[in-house]
Amino acid sequence: MRRRRLAAELHRLRVASQLTLEEVAGHLECSPAKVSRIENGQVAIRIQDARDLLDLYDVNEDRRAELLQMVRQARGKGWWSSFTDLLDESAQVLLSLEDEASAILIYETNVVTPLLQTRRYAWELLASRQDAQLDLVQRKTELRMARQLVLDRPGAPLLTVVLDEASLRRVVGSAQVMREQCDHLMAAGGKPGISLRVLPFSAGAHQAMGFPFQIFEFASDEPHLVHVELLSSGQVMESAEDVGRYRAAFSQVHDHALSSEESHDFLGDLAKEHTSARPGG
Repeated sequence: MRRRRLAAELHRLRVASQLTLEEVAGHLECSPAKVSRIENGQVAIRIQDARDLLDLYDVNEDRRAELLQMVRQARGKGWWSSFTDLLDESAQVLLSLEDEASAILIYETNVVTPLLQTRRYAWELLASRQDAQLDLVQRKTELRMARQLVLDRPGAPLLTVVLDEASLRRVVGSAQVMREQCDHLMAAGGKPGISLRVLPFSAGAHQAMGFPFQIFEFASDEPHLVHVELLSSGQVMESAEDVGRYRAAFSQVHDHALSSEESHDFLGDLAKEHTSARPGG
């Protein structure tokens, strides 16, 4: 996301300077394709190339210092760098979006959203996969717990979550695991900056049925983005039409969901049901 923001600014500066890709490429002694990839955020720009471009665009000192800091940040490693062996490119994009968003809107249909999972729930869910190896399950669980720290840092994103009742009824691990998960959700829903609502079965049909998604909003002028989770990867949508469609869908499920207070009571009743369940149930 830092690279995307920087790329957009470099593109704006080139256009304002009335220079072509070919002219800029000649100044940097590289191909026009490379300049295009830099402006599209596909590759990181070297600090020296950034200095040369800012000289070419005649950027003033204050703005120059700000942009060079953006270059350093864009080339820096994310907090998840020690877990990169577990992450494909789409997963790293998702973590980057969570890390830089000012607000996250989530609709989840079948599981508790990873940002609000307990350690035991996450472990049981990850261990349920056919090819699961215990050492990898443990590391992936640690990654998931580290991922949740974004909600505790200064300037944490505002989190609004709508959980379909199905995600809470499906038992992951055991009744005890689910009881702990319900308790955790009730506590999370009471924290500043977190809004949690349950969409009950009684809400009926709606346009987002069967399609979990996340919407990311940013404090800057960066356009809002939608992330859709697939079986083995994720997909980011950024067109205004797509984002608008998903925002409308989220508004619908949010309006049809129980209020925060009603959702708290629902989770409390569900926790009691799991408490009375037979061992192993």
